[in-house]
Amino acid sequence: MISPLAKIRIIDDDPAMLESWKFLLNSLGCDVVTYNSAKEFLEKDDPHPMGCILLDVRMPEMSGLELQELLKETKNELPIVFCSGHGTIDMAVLAVRKGAVDFLEKPVEVERLVESLERACEKDAQRVEAQTLSLREKEKVDSLTHREKEVAKALADGSSNRAAGLKLGISEKTVQIHRGSLCKKLGIRSQIEISKVVEKYHF
Repeated sequence: MISPLAKIRIIDDDPAMLESWKFLLNSLGCDVVTYNSAKEFLEKDDPHPMGCILLDVRMPEMSGLELQELLKETKNELPIVFCSGHGTIDMAVLAVRKGAVDFLEKPVEVERLVESLERACEKDAQRVEAQTLSLREKEKVDSLTHREKEVAKALADGSSNRAAGLKLGISEKTVQIHRGSLCKKLGIRSQIEISKVVEKYHF
């Protein structure tokens, strides 16, 4: 089932199609918002709620494929499910190659539509979770003192506490204290994990 926390944005210039899909998805408990053009979507949509986009291909002013390209350029990572009555194999291959979750042909079976939207919303949920974890990790790294970062860097090449102390001109005991503190802040335990953090954040 599609997560009730997900917002499904439907973009189609056919009012009847918009209402039909909205009624269907609302009946399944989905949070749905509709737009009759790519321009309206760009002007009004809040990109922050997780979810996905159900997108028509042929629309006036800006096509679905053009919108996909623009969203990619602006780093809007909402997953896209295309649904078109005028699609070609080449068009479908291009859309999927550029990151679309699926390319459906109108009229589409309800089960197929729901399954594609479910995969798209799950993909976005995983993206949001990864971003949240990354932000939490960055906050932990930012909490390190200058000396703790120096100790982490000195240990990153596999050096012992004693060797790291010699590099920094401090005692082995002091290295142990800072090492214990930085590991506690970062929620890590091993020297390999320290090395990975140093490499990732370029201490």
